[in-house]
Amino acid sequence: MERTQGRSRDERTDPVGSVPSGLPPRARRLVSGLLVVVAACCYLGVVAVRQGPATGRDTAPLTAVTSALADGDLRVAASVTALPNPPGYPLLAAPFVAVFRGAVGSPSWCTPEARFGAAGPVRSAAVTRAEAAGVPICGHPLPPGGSVVPPWYRSQGLLGVASWLVLAFGSLALLRAGGADSLGRQAGLLAFLAFLPAASSAIVQLFHPQDVVSLGLALAGLAQTLRGRWWCAGALFGVAVLSKQFALLVLLPALVVAPPIRPRLALGGTAAAVFVAGLAPFALAAPRATLENLSGYSGGGASAGQTVLTLAGVHGAAASAVARDAPVLFAAGVCLWAATRGFHWKEVPVAAVALALVCTGSRLVFESVIFPYYLLSASVLVLLVDLVARRSPHRSLTWCAAAAFFVAVHPGNRVVAALGTLALAVAVVALGFDELRRVPRDPPVTVVAPVAA
Repeated sequence: MERTQGRSRDERTDPVGSVPSGLPPRARRLVSGLLVVVAACCYLGVVAVRQGPATGRDTAPLTAVTSALADGDLRVAASVTALPNPPGYPLLAAPFVAVFRGAVGSPSWCTPEARFGAAGPVRSAAVTRAEAAGVPICGHPLPPGGSVVPPWYRSQGLLGVASWLVLAFGSLALLRAGGADSLGRQAGLLAFLAFLPAASSAIVQLFHPQDVVSLGLALAGLAQTLRGRWWCAGALFGVAVLSKQFALLVLLPALVVAPPIRPRLALGGTAAAVFVAGLAPFALAAPRATLENLSGYSGGGASAGQTVLTLAGVHGAAASAVARDAPVLFAAGVCLWAATRGFHWKEVPVAAVALALVCTGSRLVFESVIFPYYLLSASVLVLLVDLVARRSPHRSLTWCAAAAFFVAVHPGNRVVAALGTLALAVAVVALGFDELRRVPRDPPVTVVAPVAA
C-alpha cells in the first residue's frame, strides 16, 4: 500500500476552501445544487432589475429564426441574415418555444414602457432588414400600419435567462476538472457569474443568449478534454461552435491538450460531425444565407465603437474580417507554439485554462467594437485561472473591474476609451502567457512512502 506524504504547497497555502468540508459526497452534491439555485435566482433578479431582455437590435432576428423553427418552417429560419450567427442556439431553443410559447416568462420582458417612444418602439437596422424580408420579429403591436404577431418574447425571454445555467454548469465542470472544486470556490465562482455585468448584459443589452450558451458548452468541452472523454468533448464543442463561431478559440486549445493522433482525431472529428449535421439542413434550405451567417460578413461590421480599429477608420466587411478571422489565426499560432512546449496538461490543468484565456482574450484585441457582454469569456476564464491555480483572485477581479469601466462606463474621450480598452485586452492575453510561463515543464512529482500492511 502507498499513501501520499503531506499536502502540496498549493493545498497548504490555499486561501479559499483550504478547510475540508467534511461532508459526504451526497451532501456535498446537495450543497452544490443549492448554490446553483441561489445563484440562478440572483441572476434572474439582476436581469429583472435591468428590465429584462431587450426588445430591439439583435433580439428580433434571433427570435425570428427560433420562432420559425418552432413553427417547422426551415426555409424561413435559414433565410434570416440580419444576424450573422450559425443556427445552434435556435436549434436548441426551438423545441422549448414550441412547447411553452407564451405560457412562461414575464409579459413585460422585451416590452417595457421605458423603451418605447411616442411613435412606438425604436427600430434598429437589423429590425428594419428583418421586416423588409417579411419575417415576424416582435411580440408587440407595431406602429400604425403594422400588424400584431405572437408573443414570442415571453418564453424566449425566459430561455435567454436560462442560458446562464449552461454557463454555470460549464464553469463548474472546468473547475472540477482542474481539481479545485471546493465549496468555497464553487460559491465564489457562482456569485461572480450571477453578478458579472457582462453576463446580464448578454441578455439585457442585445439579447445574445447564444454567446452565453456557447461559452458554457465550450468550457464543459474543455473540462471533458482534461478528463480524457474525447467523444463527449467533441460533441460539446460541435454544439458550441454551432451556437457561436468564437467557440473555436476554446476548441483549438482543447486539440492541443488532447494527446496526439487518435484522441485529437476523436475530439476534432466528433466536433466537425456535430457541426456539419446541425448546419446541413440550413445549407440545403438556403445555401447563400447560411454561408453569409457562418462567415459573419453579412453584418457589415461595426459602424462605431471604442477600439483602435474604429479610430483608424476600418469599418464594414473589412472590420468584420479582422474581428472574426484575426483571433482565430492568432490562436492557431499560439496553440502551435504551446504544442511544442511539452506541458503536462492533465497534471497541471491551469495551463490548459491559461491557454484558453490567451486565445479567447485575443478576440478583444482585434474587435472593431466592444459591447459589455464581449468581456464575458475573458472575464470568466481569467477568474478560472486563479481558482484552478488555487490562489486569491485579486488580480483577475481587478482586471474585470477595470475592463467593465472602460467598456461599460467608458471615459468621455473616445481615444482614451479606445486605448484603455486595447491596453486591457493586451493585458488579459499577457496574464494568460504569464501563467503559461510559470508552468513547469516536468510533470509534478508526488512523494509517496510505503505503509505497512
